[in-house]
Amino acid sequence: GDGDADGARGRDLTSVLVTTLAWAVRSDPPFPGSDPSDRRADLAIEVMRIMFALRAVGAAATPDEELMTQIGILLCDILHLPNADFRCYDCKLAAVNLIMDAPAEYGQYLLVNNGIKPLLDVLNAQLSTVVIERRGGGSSDAAAMVPILAVLTRFSASNNQILRIVKEHIFPPDAEEGFQSKAQEERAKLGVGAAGGIGAKNMAPLDAPRGTTRWALTRLMTWPETNVKRCAAELLWAVCGGDATEFVLRTGFGNAVHMLGIRGVVDLPASG
Repeated sequence: GDGDADGARGRDLTSVLVTTLAWAVRSDPPFPGSDPSDRRADLAIEVMRIMFALRAVGAAATPDEELMTQIGILLCDILHLPNADFRCYDCKLAAVNLIMDAPAEYGQYLLVNNGIKPLLDVLNAQLSTVVIERRGGGSSDAAAMVPILAVLTRFSASNNQILRIVKEHIFPPDAEEGFQSKAQEERAKLGVGAAGGIGAKNMAPLDAPRGTTRWALTRLMTWPETNVKRCAAELLWAVCGGDATEFVLRTGFGNAVHMLGIRGVVDLPASG
């Protein structure tokens, strides 16, 4: 029927796009090229934008396994491009948008092929742009932050090894001793009578020095843009293993309260 024909067309279109993307990234001279007239990076970004748009409007058929594998390998290759060239970095951001839609198992492929560190590098670069340089505002902040936060949250929630890597990136092991001793003091203040299952009530994060990744993420938890705020909190909730006490200790009750309300851990006052 018509549906079958549409599906076949969608697959053909996706196949052409994947072939074009592969050519753009893998042809010689090495991508992205030094000649100003070399437009392969622009082409790669446009192809990924089209692929993203087709998925968003439901016009792309779900690719078969072979095509999915090709897309997965290509996106991982793109994540490994050097950050120093802005054209490569823009390609990475376009790739992250596509990875938002990837099956959760794709995280394992990225893990095996060293694709998690490049995602964390993107996180840091985007945090620097949005939180430290304050170059955006509103919708541009959301466009800059939401995809990378969503991708890391999704893969962390579905893969314990990725969860550990992401957690150690945000909360470095060499800072843990200091954090844990402060956490112990905080817990002791409440004793056994922990209110509503939360064993801490520190208003500010116990250990989030200015300029660190954890500091920047806690800043985003009270960001004016709703999606940014929610996605930052979701990532931190995931790396805290959904433990409300750890979440409060690491992010501060003032930052955490909205997420704790969404999770049903505290009662939020009714708005309006």
